[in-house]
Amino acid sequence: MKTYIRKNILTLLLAIIPIISIIIGFILNEDLSTGGAFHDFNLTWKIIIDYTNFGFMDNSEKITTRHMPLHYLLLTSFYVILKDQYLVRLFYFFFSFLLPIFLYLNLAKIYNVNKLLLIVFSLSFLLIPLFRATAIWPNAHLTATIFFLIGNYFFLKSKENNFFIHKIFNLLFLSFAIYSLQTYLILFLYYLYKYFLSEKLYNFIKLFLFGGLLSLPGLFFIMLNPRISELGGMVTRDFFYTISVNFSIIFLFLSFLILNKENLKIIIDKIQIFKKKEIASIFVLFFFAFYNQDLFIVKQVWSETSNIKLGGGFFYKLSYFVLNNNLIFILSFLLGLVVTYIIIKYEPKFLEIFIIINLMNLNYVIYQKYFEPLFLIIIIILFKNFLVTNVIMNFKNILTFYVLIFLYFVIAYINDISNFSYQLLS
Repeated sequence: MKTYIRKNILTLLLAIIPIISIIIGFILNEDLSTGGAFHDFNLTWKIIIDYTNFGFMDNSEKITTRHMPLHYLLLTSFYVILKDQYLVRLFYFFFSFLLPIFLYLNLAKIYNVNKLLLIVFSLSFLLIPLFRATAIWPNAHLTATIFFLIGNYFFLKSKENNFFIHKIFNLLFLSFAIYSLQTYLILFLYYLYKYFLSEKLYNFIKLFLFGGLLSLPGLFFIMLNPRISELGGMVTRDFFYTISVNFSIIFLFLSFLILNKENLKIIIDKIQIFKKKEIASIFVLFFFAFYNQDLFIVKQVWSETSNIKLGGGFFYKLSYFVLNNNLIFILSFLLGLVVTYIIIKYEPKFLEIFIIINLMNLNYVIYQKYFEPLFLIIIIILFKNFLVTNVIMNFKNILTFYVLIFLYFVIAYINDISNFSYQLLS
């Protein structure tokens, strides 16, 4: 009995800590994106003012973003009512709590486990640095992710009861995600593909036509701001660079899910039964990477206000801090490829997830914010899988996940205080 009480007290404490910490973070104007979220918010605040004054038309002095306008229209509606930037930020801060709420609701639809454990798991996302930064300094990436979560919730409800209206709501909220950030079109197409496979032809045609109807405002927005259509110019011309950074970042976030007894055993067991061809392929890959290090140098893109090297993700920066070279980064890229291969081999449906996340990140400069927390959320809610099952079915594994996220938060906080990222110079 005492053990049960202690465990529930600990669970309650684990649920409260992220909420209190992010409230404190808001009060202190925290930005664990090394200033990026703060900079983006202030840079685009003029758009909110322009929209308030019906300044929608394209003007090089006004329009400073290639993103679709829904996120900014949302903030504009807050500003029209509240008349104060701080209150707009506060309102959006509370709006951002829809992410852990709908993450929990999605999980509850997929997994039949202790609801209190699901709450703790969902609230742990409040500790993720980029979530915190974009909740405190409103950002289109978070708005799009929230709409995606809501859309997937209706998709799960439609699978549960087959109500056509839930499929309509699924596509509607996914379109809201696209009108916040264009790259979510990849996810919209993914759900249309799922409907193509599962629906009768007549129903699919109706859903397809509804999707076409939802696209019409996009043409209007492009007419108002032609820079939206220029997003294609940001697609990488160096796919080797893009893939190496993508899988380095993928390995970081996969580590939160695989560093527990059950999932780690699956990974190790799969490695132990590798065939000779697989071992040879991995050896060749390692050999190629370590003897061609110049191919793994992240793009040197400079901000307007500082000479910090942008992009590359956690392991790239760690590699230069610790070794002053890119060896840790190369290793993380290779481990990302190997672990991804093992996961797909064990559960082939994961191939869809890795295709989606790579298609959504074909930029000429890759930032970790493009994956955080979206990549983890996609793994968690798109379908029931062994990675998530082995975490949330076990209090010890949830605690491990929680501790890893907390350590990641602490590292980001130390980086923010010490300005380590700004010491990464050319």
